[in-house]
Amino acid sequence: METMQQSPDNENADSQGLPDKNYWLYGLLIVLFALILRLFELGERVFHHDESVHSSFTLKLLENGEYSYDPAYHGPFLFHTTAAVFHFLGINDATARLIPVFFGVTTILVLFLLKKELGKRGVLWSMFLLAFSPSMVYFSRFFRNDMIIIFCTLAAVAGAFRYLDNIHSPKRYPYLILTASSLAIAVSSKENAYLILLIFGAYAGLGLLYRVYSDWKKENLGLQKTLLRKTSAVLPYLPEIILSVALSIFIILFFYSSVFRNDISLISIVERAFNHWMAMHRIERIGGPFYYYIPILFRYEIPIILFGTAGFFHFLRNKGRNNGQNYSFFLFLCYWALTSLLLYSYLQEKVPWLVVHIVLPFGVLAGALLGETFSRNTENGQPKEANYSNKNRILLAGILVLTLLVSMGQCISVNYYRSMEPSELMTYTQASPDIRELMEKIEAFDGSPETLRIYVIDPSKLYWPLPWYLRDYEKAAYSSKPPASSKYDAIIVPISYDMYRELPEEEYSSYNFTLRPGRDFTLYYKNNLEK
Repeated sequence: METMQQSPDNENADSQGLPDKNYWLYGLLIVLFALILRLFELGERVFHHDESVHSSFTLKLLENGEYSYDPAYHGPFLFHTTAAVFHFLGINDATARLIPVFFGVTTILVLFLLKKELGKRGVLWSMFLLAFSPSMVYFSRFFRNDMIIIFCTLAAVAGAFRYLDNIHSPKRYPYLILTASSLAIAVSSKENAYLILLIFGAYAGLGLLYRVYSDWKKENLGLQKTLLRKTSAVLPYLPEIILSVALSIFIILFFYSSVFRNDISLISIVERAFNHWMAMHRIERIGGPFYYYIPILFRYEIPIILFGTAGFFHFLRNKGRNNGQNYSFFLFLCYWALTSLLLYSYLQEKVPWLVVHIVLPFGVLAGALLGETFSRNTENGQPKEANYSNKNRILLAGILVLTLLVSMGQCISVNYYRSMEPSELMTYTQASPDIRELMEKIEAFDGSPETLRIYVIDPSKLYWPLPWYLRDYEKAAYSSKPPASSKYDAIIVPISYDMYRELPEEEYSSYNFTLRPGRDFTLYYKNNLEK
């Protein structure tokens, strides 16, 4: 098997004049910074509609061992891992979000594996940009699958490049396991894993065809002989590749079968996922314009999108950097960034959380460019001529500081002050803080969760996240129409329902609240419930 020319693992990094001790210290401080950002007031934001639906799947799995794959709610990995968190740490808003927090932070750690390609400073800049990226922080604090996919995507990329880098050494095996297991967990988490496989598979396929074609022309051999030589080069690695595929299939079936308790095949998993999401794309269930993600990127991710775009053009044209040894990596990185932007812009499933799949490759590109721009280049221990003039560096530094301040301000605002504001592009049908006041009122009623009878009505059955917050109320019921009898203590209905036509006004009080933007409800409750 052929691979690109490699150099010692620390050659590129050491040329930037950053001692290993400082490199690891700065990196770990950035990871700590990222962890604090993601854990601070983690349970403060009210559960989103999707978070509460995911929590219902998790609670059924935890309490009854029930799980059945439904592509509308994505794969099983999030539910099974969060069920374990609930079992050991308890059930609340904060613990429900710990798995996304964990994968959001470990994504930043994975960048350490790309030191050879990015350089020490490139790694640190990439880590820093992704650590406080408003969208990365927001959706690392969100009970959804996307940060798991983000981690698996970057881990698969790092694992693949480290595997090729160590192709003639036994050190390659852990990286092959990392790549295989990461892709398997991605498939077990969410259906856009198939998009990632498509993006990466297309690149690998085109690269292989180009290598075969160029060698065929260069060596003046027949096509058949060239193919035989290439095949013979791969054969020694075939057993480990087959074993890694088997490992991936095992992991996928382990989760989709709910630890082999359900009968499900790999073919049916893929078929159901494709059929459902192709149908969603055709009907444009959550459609939007092609440029849907552009305003989000420019509102929240200015340094990443600005320096990432600059890095895209810089690395594409600079084939001679480091004697070309890292050009193949940056060519792939540019391809990954461009195809992610175009593919997610094309697909008619436009939701804010998908923006993180665009931010990731652009964030790495931006970090690589900044690492190269602001490096202290040395050669044989002596200062080396800078790649940029002092004036250009000062200008870039000024732009960088300004955009970082804007982005940091947005990160703090959208995550800690305006995380439930409808005007924020990131929040998208976020449940209202009114639900906290509603629950305080219900919890103050003269009645226990075991006996209090609550009826929730919504013709559209879009009453989430109420089932999550009423999970301890054993007699809570949900319906699309009012109940036939009046055997309830409290009833929650859309505000357009005038329940006083059916309820005696002298016996019931009412309380209005907003469930989420455009969804106003009323709680009717018996007067004798108030202490």
